[in-house]
Amino acid sequence: MKYLALDIGNVCLEIDQQSAWEAMGFPGLDGDLLPLIAAHETGRMPTAEALRRIAALSDVKGKSEADLLRIFLDIIVKPKPRMTELISSLPARGIQPIFFSDISIPHLEKTRRIFAPAAGNPCGIYSCEVGAMKPDERMFRAFEARFGKPFLYVDDRADLIAAALRRGWRAHRFTDAEDLEKTLFSR
Repeated sequence: MKYLALDIGNVCLEIDQQSAWEAMGFPGLDGDLLPLIAAHETGRMPTAEALRRIAALSDVKGKSEADLLRIFLDIIVKPKPRMTELISSLPARGIQPIFFSDISIPHLEKTRRIFAPAAGNPCGIYSCEVGAMKPDERMFRAFEARFGKPFLYVDDRADLIAAALRRGWRAHRFTDAEDLEKTLFSR
């Protein structure tokens, strides 16, 4: 079995961070919000504390922690077209998909709910468990310690593709499911 390292955001799932930040009263992910989200996505800050701090930084009045969590979870919009089907077909074709993602615990739980029925809930290496975010070497080392080097790493971000290539990984910049399928099977 060959291992495929798959980023989640904007590869497997459509992400709309801007709408969530705006709903919480922020123009975007910057300033004081960026280190707060990084602490949450690396598991250094529990969700309740992160939401409390987000509320303190924003002008959201009268929103409960549950309201903020709903908004926060809405960052994940839906699966990218054809990705659920592609991911679920890979094990029968000799490829084990492994999520390799910077992700918070609540977003990971939502991701698992989305993919569990069709894709058998692929396992993964997650920033919230490793305590670091890509391109930090600890993320790459965690993947290699568990699975070895993947036969391919797929991400939408050029900087993370470059980091993987520097590490000696074969990498592909994601555009859509059709292009990925061609990359995987046109040899």
